[in-house]
Amino acid sequence: MRKIIVSEFMTLDGVIEKPGELGWAFRFDRGEEGNAVKADEVRSAGALLLGRTTYEGFAQAWPGQTGEFADTMNTMPKYVVSSTLHDPAWENTTVISVDDVAALKREPGGDILVNGSAELVQELAARGLVDEYRLMVYPVLLGGGRRLFRDGAEDAALALVEARPVGDDGVVLLTYRPRHRTATSADGTPIAYDRTGAGPAVVLVQGAFSTRDDPTMTGIADTLASRFTVYNYDRRGRGGSGDVAPYAVQREIDDLTAVIEAAGGRAMVFGGSSGGALALEAAAAGAPITRLAVFEPPYVTAPGHTLPSQEELADLAGQGRRGDAVELFLTRGAEMPAEAVAGMKAQPFWPQIEAVAHTLAYEAAVVGEGPVPERVAAVSVPTLVLAGSESSGRMRDAAQAVARRVPDARLEWLEGQAHGQADPEAIGLALEKFFA
Repeated sequence: MRKIIVSEFMTLDGVIEKPGELGWAFRFDRGEEGNAVKADEVRSAGALLLGRTTYEGFAQAWPGQTGEFADTMNTMPKYVVSSTLHDPAWENTTVISVDDVAALKREPGGDILVNGSAELVQELAARGLVDEYRLMVYPVLLGGGRRLFRDGAEDAALALVEARPVGDDGVVLLTYRPRHRTATSADGTPIAYDRTGAGPAVVLVQGAFSTRDDPTMTGIADTLASRFTVYNYDRRGRGGSGDVAPYAVQREIDDLTAVIEAAGGRAMVFGGSSGGALALEAAAAGAPITRLAVFEPPYVTAPGHTLPSQEELADLAGQGRRGDAVELFLTRGAEMPAEAVAGMKAQPFWPQIEAVAHTLAYEAAVVGEGPVPERVAAVSVPTLVLAGSESSGRMRDAAQAVARRVPDARLEWLEGQAHGQADPEAIGLALEKFFA
């Protein structure tokens, strides 16, 4: 997915624009290195994204310029966020709304560069759409003007990626990326989450081995972000979230409830695989969920087949046999052939899988060793059960069993999709319709 990179000239007092002071940045020498940074930034970008005022200034200045840099600026795709500009004169310009930006990030191409455009940057930041800030800070105080971050903006932590001087006049290039946000569960455990988009709140609950960085969950979030505010969190014991012993499913219900509280106190929820089982447990327990969607909670409906128990998986992980715990979960739990698991062990991602092996016991506790539990009949909110037409018979049967057990549920088949291989956009589009 494309990143949105905000690149600004900024004063020590945070000003990026001041009427009558348009040339303040050019009073300082940022040296060859600083000039090269800006040139490389533009050359590597796939598009410019600008607010109307900044766009109009650029559109007056650049078309008459010549040279490699000017040619790049004039020919690259440009998107201007405006409700009043209808006939842009600068070549390769498309007028869009701010609601279109999330979809723009999903399109193929290079990263999207934002210059100036203070109001647009503030709106993008509020929607969680900014991936990186590159701030060239100048040793000057302007005493007033338009600041990059407005008063009253929501608290948000940034991680410093790089800091280096450019030129000989005290100019410093600072690069920041947003840190995750944190909710606090009932037992005090910090639960890390990302927020993106604008609209009614939707919380995503991942399944086994996953974190909030999982491509499936981030892809679903990106699809929904144009219409919803999406909260994508790390379940306890993984990613940026903490953990407290002993484990209990109720603790995970409390975690989800804490994220919903951070989202405003009520939310729609989607859970994938064992995350779907957790979402069902939370809804049945009365968590403030307004609509619920799940994708193939992996219950066992066929007689004679049982999943690995919580105790088996916890014992293996506790003995330091993380690889054995993963192998047991995949072969007996996910019905993966042993030779396929052997092939996975040779892949570079295997250590990342082993790193969360201790949470497989949590998945076993949430799903159980048998069929859909009777208690999910207590789910009282509208529920969508998604299933892939190409999933295994066990997964399809489990989805149908959930749809029968939950009173206000309906089953929807996603053609061509399968458990563990589903297209995030296909899931996201189905959720978009259901949550609308």
